[in-house]
Amino acid sequence: MTESRIDAVPALRASEKQIYARACATGAVTVRDLEGETALSGGEIDTAIRSLQAMRLLRDAGQGEDQLIAVSPDSAKMQLLDPLLLEMRRLQEHADAMRVTYDSLVHVYEAAASERLQRKGIEVVPDPNDVRRAINSLAASATSEVLTSHPGGARPPEALHESVGRSRDLLERGVGIRTLYQHSAHFDVGTVSYVEHFTALGTQVRTLADGFPQVMIFDERRAVLPLRDQQGGTMIVSDPSMVDFVVATFERAWAAASPFPLEYKRQRVMETSEDVKLSIMRLLVNGDEDKRIAERLGISLRSCQRHVSQIMKRIGARSRLHAGYLISHHDLLNRPLPADPEKTGVEAGG
Repeated sequence: MTESRIDAVPALRASEKQIYARACATGAVTVRDLEGETALSGGEIDTAIRSLQAMRLLRDAGQGEDQLIAVSPDSAKMQLLDPLLLEMRRLQEHADAMRVTYDSLVHVYEAAASERLQRKGIEVVPDPNDVRRAINSLAASATSEVLTSHPGGARPPEALHESVGRSRDLLERGVGIRTLYQHSAHFDVGTVSYVEHFTALGTQVRTLADGFPQVMIFDERRAVLPLRDQQGGTMIVSDPSMVDFVVATFERAWAAASPFPLEYKRQRVMETSEDVKLSIMRLLVNGDEDKRIAERLGISLRSCQRHVSQIMKRIGARSRLHAGYLISHHDLLNRPLPADPEKTGVEAGG
C-alpha cells in the first residue's frame, strides 16, 4: 500500500507545472480554457490533469461545469502524507513487537544449545572463575589418575600456587598424577621447586620440546581443553570417543618425553638443548618466524634466536631460508646434528 502511494507522486513535469500555475492564477480552469490558453495538446492536458488530481493539487469545483480549482501544496501534501505516516507508525510498532518476540526467544535457544552440547559430551565454560571451580570439582571426584600437560615453558607462579593444594589432596587419596612440561621448564626455579616437591610425593613428571596440547584428564572420563579464542575459558569433554582420542594424544607425547631432571647433569642438559634445536629446525623448515617458534617451545625470543644462530653455523647456512633448504634437502631432522660444520658432509653452498 505504501509503495503504491509513493509511486503515485512522481516529479512534476513541465505541462503539469504550467496547468497548476494557470489554475492558481485564475482560481478555476476547465479543459476548454486550457486548450485555448496553452500550446498543450488535448492528450497532454488530460494526462497532466490526472496526475495533478492524483497528487491532490487539483480538484473538481463541484459546480457541474467541469471546473478544476487549485489546492494548496500544504493541504495536498497532508492528504497524502497523513495516511503514509500512519502506516509507517503501524509498521514501526509491528517491527518493535516482532523484535521483542524474537529477543525473548534468544535465551531459550542458547540454553537449549548449551544443553545439546552437554548431552553430546561437551560443556563450554567461558568464565575463568567457573573454570577453576569446575577443575577443583573434577579433581575432588577423581579416583584413579589425573593427566596434565602444560606447554609454554615455565608455569606462572600463581598457577603453581593454585595447584599445590589440589595436587596434594589427590596424592593423599592415592590418585596418580602424571604431568608433561616443555624442556624450557628445566630452567625455571619455581617450576623446578614444585616438581621436586611433588615428585617426592609420587607425581611423575616428564618434558618434551614441542608437539603436545594443553589438557587435563580426569580418570580417563573427563578432559578439560582450552577454548581457542577465549583467554581463560575451557571446554569439558565427556564423550567417551573424544576423551579416548585426547588420552591417546597425551600418551604418545608421554612416551616420547624424558623424565624431568631433578639434579643438574651436563649430559642431560646437552640432550635437552639438542632436542630444542631439533624442534627449532623442524619449525624452520615450516617457515615459522622466531617469535612463533619461541612461543611454541616456551622459550624466550632471545634464546630462540641464539639457537637459530647456532644451528645456522653448524650446518653452514647463510640465511634462514638457506637453513630450511639444507635441513630438508639433507634430511637433518633424522640425523644427529654435528657440532662442527666440517663434519656434516653438507656444504654451505647447499
